[in-house]
Amino acid sequence: MLPKLIGLGESLGRQGGSSGLKNRGSGETKLELDRRKIEDRISGLNKELETLVAQRQNQRKKRKKKEIPVIALVGYTNTGKSTLMNAMIDLFNPSTEKQVFEKDMLFATLETFVRSIKLPDNKSFLLTDTVGFISKLPHHLIKAFRSTLEEVAEADILIHVVDYSNPQYNQQIKVTRETLKELGADNIPVIYAYNKTDLVSVEISKIAEDCVYISAKRKEGIVDLVNVIGQKAFTAYVHCEMLIPYDKGNIVSYLNDNATIKSTLYQGSGVLISLECKEADYERYQQYVT
Repeated sequence: MLPKLIGLGESLGRQGGSSGLKNRGSGETKLELDRRKIEDRISGLNKELETLVAQRQNQRKKRKKKEIPVIALVGYTNTGKSTLMNAMIDLFNPSTEKQVFEKDMLFATLETFVRSIKLPDNKSFLLTDTVGFISKLPHHLIKAFRSTLEEVAEADILIHVVDYSNPQYNQQIKVTRETLKELGADNIPVIYAYNKTDLVSVEISKIAEDCVYISAKRKEGIVDLVNVIGQKAFTAYVHCEMLIPYDKGNIVSYLNDNATIKSTLYQGSGVLISLECKEADYERYQQYVT
């Protein structure tokens, strides 16, 4: 709005002929007041953005301590990233309170959304919805995109969502790859999710590795996508057996919630559990491994 104020001068009052503030016309005074109000608003928004950046940094530090994989949805704007996130929430963590905004429009997502996805085998990851990319848009100059683009650079795996029904989808892939390179995120493992297959009439065939064809709207192919995510994100897992004493029921409860239990056998000295767990948990409870 600030540049537009200059053009209003012709329709507002003029300044008087002599010098001094008293001779200012009403129009010029209003322009100064409007300009000051807008500049104060800009300053306030900049402070809010800086606070948001600091908050995001603290949140990322906490996630790293918990050793939970972070998966970021990236791609051209309006390819269905938010729809895909909602579909995954519906399938694995159904809760209306966790739904994110989705709409058939450019930049429907400007705020960063992070949701925890817990799978049936107790493995979990954090799914991040990010702002859509677009051709010839200087993302590094737009402060409102800063926090969401930082999430991309900090992710462990990227899911590149592609609008397979768009005739220009190859060009959109190229734009997204170039943007990721500018963000320094081109070395992060990528899974390509070709979305909106329900709108495509041609026969779908796998053209490369790490590609999944889905319809987020119809929730088709989501399980296949999660399986590919699991193969890439949960490599640091160990198969083992632990004999947990009966007075350590809190450990048994923790493992039931955070590991994949294969079998449980109650013995005289404790509970014998066959399980698949994170390396960190394996090292933490090393004394109970048989």
